[in-house]
Amino acid sequence: MSLISFNESLEITIRTYLSMTYLTSAALLAKKAFAIEDGRNFKDRINTSVHEEHQAYSTAAIMMSAAAVEAFVNELFAECRDAGTKNQLNIPPAKAEVLARFWTDEPKFERKPVFEKYDRALALLNLPALDRSSEPFKAASELFELRNGLMHYKMFTHEVGKEPGEQTPDDVEQKLQAYFVDNQLTGPGNPYFPDRVLGHGAAEWSAKTAVAFLDRFCQLLGTTPPYEHLRSTFATR
Repeated sequence: MSLISFNESLEITIRTYLSMTYLTSAALLAKKAFAIEDGRNFKDRINTSVHEEHQAYSTAAIMMSAAAVEAFVNELFAECRDAGTKNQLNIPPAKAEVLARFWTDEPKFERKPVFEKYDRALALLNLPALDRSSEPFKAASELFELRNGLMHYKMFTHEVGKEPGEQTPDDVEQKLQAYFVDNQLTGPGNPYFPDRVLGHGAAEWSAKTAVAFLDRFCQLLGTTPPYEHLRSTFATR
């Protein structure tokens, strides 16, 4: 989403908020994965190209969801720097100046881990830190673990054909299985990651996790989310 405005000299300025685009994109991709998966299971004969399309939608939804969380906090700092008192999150002028000054004076900070950025923003605003024990944070943390597992994929050789009860799930698998159902187009004997992960369940969970985390952050800021008017586009099926 882009915002066009005029300054005092009547010059036109434009700022693009990709976090909102990523949120709507993640939901749309999850919805497309659902359309393929709905009413089908691994026993159905599904064309390879359809399998690949389904996996592409699911993978992209996970990536877009994580990207939304990363972009949002960067936009917060940049918004305070560029828009000042007119920032979309209605951060008071004095506090917006603090964020703006920090973002300008610490250029290397933008390379820091994403949750460190959120923590720093809250600290600079004298607000409570993220609650590491809360579900929005724990789910978002697992979202980034999943995103990193896909982005920095390391191939493993798996023994195919074992039933779930015969398999030994690792820590990541145990955590993710608590959040979403397996890909319905892949049999239970297939490896959990990536085969049984990349489905509508993971895509939908990722999109909802990103929104829930950002909702909580905006709640801590005491402001209405800037994407509130887009919430109807976050449907995932």
